[in-house]
Amino acid sequence: TSMAGRQFDNSTVTTVRGIKGMDVLSQHFTKSKLLKYTLPTMAMMLVSSAYGIIDGLFVSNLVGKDALASMTIVLPFIVIVSALGIMMGSGGSAVVGQLLGAGDRKGANRAFSLIAWATFVTGVVCSVLGMAFMDEAVVLLGASAEMAPMAATYGKIVFLCLPMFMITYVFEMFCSVAGKPGFGFLSSLTAGVVNIGLDAVLMGVFGMGIEGAATATCIAEYSSAMLMVVLFARGKVGVLKLVRPRWVQGVLPRSIANGVSEMVGCAAMSVVATAYNLQLMTLFGPDGVAAYAVIEYASMLIGAAFGGLTEGMAPLMSYQHGAGNNHEKRSLFGNGATLTAAMGIGAFLVAQLLAQPLAFAFTGYDGALMALTIHAFRMYSIAFLLMGVTYFGSVMFTAVENGKISALISFVHTFVFELGSIILLPVFFGADSIWWSIIVAEVAASILTIGLVARHAKGYGWR
Repeated sequence: TSMAGRQFDNSTVTTVRGIKGMDVLSQHFTKSKLLKYTLPTMAMMLVSSAYGIIDGLFVSNLVGKDALASMTIVLPFIVIVSALGIMMGSGGSAVVGQLLGAGDRKGANRAFSLIAWATFVTGVVCSVLGMAFMDEAVVLLGASAEMAPMAATYGKIVFLCLPMFMITYVFEMFCSVAGKPGFGFLSSLTAGVVNIGLDAVLMGVFGMGIEGAATATCIAEYSSAMLMVVLFARGKVGVLKLVRPRWVQGVLPRSIANGVSEMVGCAAMSVVATAYNLQLMTLFGPDGVAAYAVIEYASMLIGAAFGGLTEGMAPLMSYQHGAGNNHEKRSLFGNGATLTAAMGIGAFLVAQLLAQPLAFAFTGYDGALMALTIHAFRMYSIAFLLMGVTYFGSVMFTAVENGKISALISFVHTFVFELGSIILLPVFFGADSIWWSIIVAEVAASILTIGLVARHAKGYGWR
């Protein structure tokens, strides 16, 4: 029987709360308390995004806009493959969180360890295949003859650390499940500091160019992954410990089913990024791709904030779902929705204020490119007002093990609304309308998400 369908009496919940560290997950969360609890996860995701952005900043200013465009071209391929780690981290955290909610700490550790090792093995296989087909992939992704060698070089080096990236994401997600989200931030901070320091040395001092950026990223991911392995293996991260892997019936299928929506969402965003790049190469040339790179970096930060909030509170929802506590589920859902809406307004205002400084930092050496970037970013950032709605809805369905609806939201949002807008808007309204495609997609996806939540909210105890 699925943990989602089990109910527990008060004595069971009391016993669970008696386990060291479990009281963190079982407590009542006000808006301020929820924000405080999820801040480490938000910081973790923001730092992860930030050091990728700094890669772009170094590449753009030290190597040039063609190198920046080359890196932007290959990134979707990297993200699509690494999305398997996101699937296991997000989906597995729901499974393990419900086991903890039911008081089965031993089973939770076994499930967590199986998920971690399965993710690592998958990463090794994907790494080998990705490097083997990188040259063909960058051409299919739209790289020109001049850009393809740089794009392929960057991709091959980064794929060397793909298993580490995937396993690190799993560990960082499980830090929240273990009641210690601060360790996830420590992991990201470690990778960020290593990456930025090596960027400065390898590109700034030794002039290694795009190879230096990729090498810095690779070493940073290995540093972070090794730190997490040691901490979890020694049982230093809350209630979870990395143990010898053993097969646990149903854990991997449930994790995949729960997390497929997050994988679809991540992979779909990469498909959309590829579509943007192909369209922009046709409409604006390399300048369009370079401008979009800057917008995409900013969007990554906004997405990291939304993702950190929702992924940070997902284990809390999974825990209360496993414990059958509808009162706390209603409170979590309402407070999370309010915080998401407030963050959307804040993101839009900040983006409007920082459009010019951000564009200058990346493209100040080229006046025409800078003007295009400012114009496009100010249009694109309107979508930030609604971007959190689909993040929140999708993750909440994952947290209660309804991966089907979560996947539906992610799939339709990206493959139908956004991809369709990218393709069709420039046909009917001209080249400049491509920057409106994300706005059209977010409006349509928000309507869909709100409708699905309204339909299922009572059944899941959200209202």
